[in-house]
Amino acid sequence: MTDESKLYPGIGNWKKISAGIKKDDIREILSTQDDWSDSQFEESIVLYEKFVNCQDSFVAPLIRDALCHVDQAYRLYGPSSVLCSFNGGKDAVVILELLRAAAAHYYRTKREIQPEVKPKRPRVIYFDHKDEFPEIVEFLNRSVCNYDLDMITFEEGISFPTGLSMLVEHSVVATTDHKIPVSFVLGTRATDPNAGNQGHFAPSSHYMPPFMRVNPILNWNYGHVWHFLRLFKLPYCQLYDQGYTSLGTVKDTFPCPALEVAGSSFESDVPRFWPAYMLQDWDLERAGRIKKDKDKPRTSLPRMDSKKSLETDMSTVTDLDAGESRSGRAPINTVHIPVMNEEETAVTTVGDSIGDDGDQRTVGLLIIGDEILKGLTADANAQAAAKALREQNVPLAKVVFVSDCSLSIEQEIKRLQLEVDIVITSGGVGPTHDDVTIKSVANALGKEMAFHEGMAELLRNKMDDGKEGKPCNLTQAQIKMSTLPSNAKLKYISEDKTDWPTLQCRNIFILPGVPQYFAKKINDLAKYLSTHLERSATYKVVLSVDEASIVPILNDAVDAHPNVSFGSYPFVGRPDFQTVLTLESRPVESRKDPLILSKDEMDNNVKRALDHLIHELEERESGSILRVENNDGLSF
Repeated sequence: MTDESKLYPGIGNWKKISAGIKKDDIREILSTQDDWSDSQFEESIVLYEKFVNCQDSFVAPLIRDALCHVDQAYRLYGPSSVLCSFNGGKDAVVILELLRAAAAHYYRTKREIQPEVKPKRPRVIYFDHKDEFPEIVEFLNRSVCNYDLDMITFEEGISFPTGLSMLVEHSVVATTDHKIPVSFVLGTRATDPNAGNQGHFAPSSHYMPPFMRVNPILNWNYGHVWHFLRLFKLPYCQLYDQGYTSLGTVKDTFPCPALEVAGSSFESDVPRFWPAYMLQDWDLERAGRIKKDKDKPRTSLPRMDSKKSLETDMSTVTDLDAGESRSGRAPINTVHIPVMNEEETAVTTVGDSIGDDGDQRTVGLLIIGDEILKGLTADANAQAAAKALREQNVPLAKVVFVSDCSLSIEQEIKRLQLEVDIVITSGGVGPTHDDVTIKSVANALGKEMAFHEGMAELLRNKMDDGKEGKPCNLTQAQIKMSTLPSNAKLKYISEDKTDWPTLQCRNIFILPGVPQYFAKKINDLAKYLSTHLERSATYKVVLSVDEASIVPILNDAVDAHPNVSFGSYPFVGRPDFQTVLTLESRPVESRKDPLILSKDEMDNNVKRALDHLIHELEERESGSILRVENNDGLSF
C-alpha cells in the first residue's frame, strides 16, 4: 500500500476520496476548484502557443488535432467537468500537457469577455494501487505540485468503474441534485488493447456510468508520443529511462526486452536497458508487460506516419527540436560477442541460406579473358549478368574486363572488394595454362591452394559411367580442378540437383566464361542472391546538433566498428533537427579477409556500434539524441 505521507503531501491540491466518504463531502470536493496560480496559467499559455505554432511535420498535425478535441471538451463541458485520468504513464503525460494548455486557452478566451474571471486549476484524477511503482508516486507528486493541479485521488481498493460512478453521480449543480455531464480526457490510442472502435468522442459503455470519453491522441503511435515529449522537453517518469516502455504495476511490468543493451547480461546478472524513446520496433511497446489471461490477441493497426514517413523525402519524415531526457542518460554499453570459427572447407546446399529478406546488395562483375580484350571474341556475359541481376532486383554496380594475368586479376579483385559487396568472376576457370582465376582469387584473399575432397568426389562421380567397383583415378587436369582456395565452398543453388555447384570463396562467386554455361549459372546465382542475401538491422539516429560538433565522435565510432557502414547527413538551416546518422552492418566481415556474415552476426555488429555511438553522444554531446528508429526505405 502506498505511503499516504508520500501520496498526500499535505498541500491543498490533493483531495482524497475514500470508500466510505459521505455524499455531501464528495460533492464539496467536486464543487470546490481553487484558483490556478498566475505563474502556471501564464506558463500554460506559452505552452499552448508552442503547440499550435509547432512546425514539426511528424507531430504538428496530430498536436493541433488533439488540442482541437480538448478545446471542444472544455467548450462543451466546462472546466469543472473536464477531468484528466493521470496515472503517470507516458500517454497520460501527453494528455496532461495538452489539458493544461487547453485549460489556459479556455480561460484566456473567457477573460477577453469577462476580465474578472479567475482561472481554476486543471482537474486530474488518480486511483491509488498497492503495487504502484514508487517512481510513479514521486512523479505524480512532483507534477501536481509543479503544475498546480487539482488532484482527486481514490484510495486503494476503489475500482475504476466505482470511482467514475462516484464522480458522475455527485457532479451536480451547487445546492441541487441536478447532474452535470462529465467528460474524461484519456490517453487511449487505437492500438491499445481496450481501444475497441472508439472515436475521439465516445460515450461510455453500457455497463459504465454515463459520461463522455475524450480521446485526443487516438491516432498517435508510440513514436509520436516520445517525439512529442522530447520535442517540447516535457518531464516524464524516470522509469522510462530505465527501459520500461509500458507501465502497469510492480508485479506485471518489466523493462522491454527489445531495449536490453547488447552484451550487458554477459557482464553482470542484471542487464541494462536503453531509454524507452530508443525503441526501434514500436509494436514491441508492451513486450515488458505480463499478459493478463483476459487479454485477447490483438492485431496492431498500421502505424500512422511511421513506416510511411520513412519512405518519403527527409523533409517530410520528421521535424524535431533539441530535446533531452529529464531524468537520466542512455546506458553505457560494453559488449562481448564470441568470435565465430570459420569452416575453411565445406559443401553447402541452398538450405544454408545467407539470409531471407531479399534486400539489395551491390555486385561487381569481373570478366577475364585475353580474347575479349583483343576483340577476337564478343562479350555476352556482361549483358547476361546485367539482365539476370536486374530481373531479380540485385544491382550490378560495376563491370571490369581484365586479361588472363594472375596479378591483374588479383589486383582487380582487391579493388572491387573496396567498392561492392559481392564479386562475380567470369572466365579463366579450367585445366589449361591460362585458367588462372581460381589461383588469383586465393592470392587476393590471402589463402593457400589446397586439395578439395568435395570437388574431387564430384569429378569422380562424373567420371563413373555406371561401372561400379572400378576405381576412378583423377587425371592431372582434374587434380588441378580439384585444387581450390582453402576456404572454397561448393554452393548448390540450382533447382536442378544434377547441375554443377557454384564455387564460392567468401564473398566471391566464380563462374565459367563460356556464355551458355555462364548464362545458366548467373540466372541461378541472381535468384539466390535476391532471396538469400541478408541485411542487418538498420538504425537512424536523429540529432539536434550540427554535424561538425559530432565529427570526432563519429570518427571514433567508424574506426572502432569497421564492419558497420555509417552515414552522416547534415541539414543546414533547420530549427528542428540538424544531423541524421545511419548505421547498417556490412554484409562482409572485413575487406582484408571478406566473409559473408550471418544475420545474427550483422545484427550484433550494428547493435554494438549503436551502443558505442549512443554512449559517446550522451557523454560528449548530452541531450543531442532526439530519437532512434528504423530507416528502411529512407531517401534524402
